[in-house]
Amino acid sequence: MKKLIFRKFIIDAFLSFLILIISFSVIVWVIQAVNYLDFISEDGHGFRVYFLYTLFSFPKIFSKLFLISLFISLFFIIMKYENENELQIYWSVGISKINFINKVIKFSILLLIIQIIFSSYISPKTQNIGKSFIRMSNIDFFPSLIKEKKFIDTLSDLTIYVDEQSTNKKQFKNILIKDQKRNLNEYQIIIANKGEIVTKNNSNFLILKKGEIFTSSDNKDFSNFKFENFELNLSKFSSKTNVIPKIQENKSSNIVKCYLNNSDFNFNFYINYDELRCDEGGKKDIIQEIFKRFFQPFFAPLICLIACIQIINNKFNNYYTFYKIVIFIFGIITIFISEILIKYAGNNLTNDIIILSFPFFLFLSIYFFVLKKNYS
Repeated sequence: MKKLIFRKFIIDAFLSFLILIISFSVIVWVIQAVNYLDFISEDGHGFRVYFLYTLFSFPKIFSKLFLISLFISLFFIIMKYENENELQIYWSVGISKINFINKVIKFSILLLIIQIIFSSYISPKTQNIGKSFIRMSNIDFFPSLIKEKKFIDTLSDLTIYVDEQSTNKKQFKNILIKDQKRNLNEYQIIIANKGEIVTKNNSNFLILKKGEIFTSSDNKDFSNFKFENFELNLSKFSSKTNVIPKIQENKSSNIVKCYLNNSDFNFNFYINYDELRCDEGGKKDIIQEIFKRFFQPFFAPLICLIACIQIINNKFNNYYTFYKIVIFIFGIITIFISEILIKYAGNNLTNDIIILSFPFFLFLSIYFFVLKKNYS
């Protein structure tokens, strides 16, 4: 009997949590997706790249909203059970309040494991997959980047200016282009009367007519020649969007190896430096990322315990509503503290140990407080 009624509470709590976190995540995802429209309007990526990049950012949002969704859902499901006198059934069949709290804590440990999986594996992997679509993008919406009578340098190594642009944004007049070579001393300046963008084999080409090309070589000599038709392959140019994987897009194994390589133990693990720039200067960022992935999830049992504090108060108490508000605010502040503590990680070892011990110390303090209240 006890197992059955408690199973109902766990199912209700878990479903409430899922509904809330998915709702929050979808709202944030939509808002963020609107901001990502810059990939099309400013960086020239196509709608496919835009959609896939935003889609693979969803697990990151899900992981970020995990703790606050867990606390709010559990807090209100307990309050609902209490207001509808369903908790009285638990007490009447012999379930003590401390036993109830212990069951919720065991449930929170399962959620802790889920959050670690999301924060340490799923979120970094999907962020890296999303960024890979940008790395492979060939700037599908190049025409949308061009603006009349403005120098446009959105693409790396390419600056372009046009006097006039057609309504379909694919035909231009009076064009000036600077094509910067890999060597800073080598570049081409192209002047043309007309130009048109055409697509061949899924690549964009700028067909220039009646113009002249000025070339600067490494020895600072200039050469030039005139042309009737000239084809410039735009697929060789890429957006200036940062394509180097950020720390949060790296595998957890790389992050941990980088930390150990720069620790006092002087490990020498191999790290692909095309994936992660690992040096002493970035040690603080590495530590903060480790804390974010593996430390922050340990706040899950703590906030579940805070949500459970409300059951030790009688709803006929004159200060019942006030206690509820205080407990709710305390839970929200604890979640904010979990974010703030990460920002202060990585300064020194003593500071990191204090930060690591905070959720465990607070958890034990609250748990012993609840024990005292339960048996007093």
